[in-house]
Amino acid sequence: MKRSFIFFLATAASFVVTWLVVWFVLLQKADATTSPPMPSKAVATEPFKTAHAANQTTTRILALDQATHLAFWTFVLKNKKQACDVVVRTMYQGGTEAGVDSWSIGCQDGNESSIGINPDAQGSVCN
Repeated sequence: MKRSFIFFLATAASFVVTWLVVWFVLLQKADATTSPPMPSKAVATEPFKTAHAANQTTTRILALDQATHLAFWTFVLKNKKQACDVVVRTMYQGGTEAGVDSWSIGCQDGNESSIGINPDAQGSVCN
């Protein structure tokens, strides 16, 4: 009984620390030294469209290590009341000309979600 309580406290503490790191890294406004990503200049023939560079929020998400990355998406889905036990797969699918980036998220329980991130995402991150 005592070991399970200690395990619970350690798990809760690690979740809180992970959440704080994600909050600090992703949800704070970019400082003045950060420049926006350069637009893609890829040229494609018809019927393909030009690829668009990831927005600033997606760039930050992609920079996370895998454990923090998966914990971030688990937190986002649970916060949005989506059915997902633990995120095990993510895939950045690109962005639109308007700067909205699309992500595909897969959960251990088999649920899947598609999430869009606005280029000016601050508090809500996703739509």
